[in-house]
Amino acid sequence: MLSGKYPEETNHWLPYFYSPQESPIFFKTLNKIGAVFPLDRLPSLRNLAVGQTRRFILKQGVHINNVPFHIIDKVTLYPYYYMHELPFFHELKEQLQKKCQTSLTHIGPPKTRKHLYRSLLKYIRASNHEKELVIAYEDALDGLGHKFGPYSPECLHYAKSLDRVLLEVYQKLAKCFGKNLTFFVFSDHGQCEQTNNLNLLSELDKKTLNLGDDYLCILDATLALFWAKNKDVEEKILEVLGKIRIGKVIDERLQKKYHIRFDDKRYGEIIFVLNPGGTLFPNFFSSFGTMRGLHGYLPEDDVQKGLLISDKKSLYVPRHVRDIRNFIVNVFSQET
Repeated sequence: MLSGKYPEETNHWLPYFYSPQESPIFFKTLNKIGAVFPLDRLPSLRNLAVGQTRRFILKQGVHINNVPFHIIDKVTLYPYYYMHELPFFHELKEQLQKKCQTSLTHIGPPKTRKHLYRSLLKYIRASNHEKELVIAYEDALDGLGHKFGPYSPECLHYAKSLDRVLLEVYQKLAKCFGKNLTFFVFSDHGQCEQTNNLNLLSELDKKTLNLGDDYLCILDATLALFWAKNKDVEEKILEVLGKIRIGKVIDERLQKKYHIRFDDKRYGEIIFVLNPGGTLFPNFFSSFGTMRGLHGYLPEDDVQKGLLISDKKSLYVPRHVRDIRNFIVNVFSQET
């Protein structure tokens, strides 16, 4: 989103990928532990052990406590997770400064979660930049959608309270800055209520395909990435996936369409995605039950689409999530 480019242009798509040579020592250690203690048979204990250990050793990145120890040494995580940690954030910061003489500041997790908008107003009052883009990142609504479902009373109540807070913040800023303020709210995805789940590992077991021996995979909640040992195994995996009616294989044509063709196959030789409402369980992220709301489906699915609300018109109309960057730059270029 912040790069303004497609995934294949940046070699960055998901926060995890296949790369044994780059796998953290922490993961390689867990692999050795798994060879001695059969924690893969006890996912709950494995989740607890990894979660507590990661707090002291691996503080950044996505939580993948449920990855089987016997393959975890093949998985690598990007060492950053939050918006301000991404290289694309710093590239945007440099471009805004150079092209528009505009500073860029991030306010949000992990440093600021409680009283986020109070912190935003406090920062703006103290800032002495002549022109500045301040991004306040809110992730609580997404978490509530995952836990309770996007149409749950908990999620809707929070969404309404968030709407009121945003209006209050806008009114206060507009009163101070008038026409010198551009205010916009955007999300990078939507969310979908869960209706069914699929045990994909069980389906592969029926074909006597063994994880770690015949194939490797990364199972996200809506997405499965596969690397097959040989052509015969690949054909068996494709046969299994072809019989699943609640998802589809992202073939070469679709990989080209979605711009996810990676030369090093770090995101899978076979890519499988579920239809809206579906979830893979067990997977490598949810250990104690399926989540009630999910995203990560195909971009044309309505439930996947995000939103953008702006108090000013722009000559540049964003039509894709990657256009957010160009929209931002265009807003400040018009000001210049």
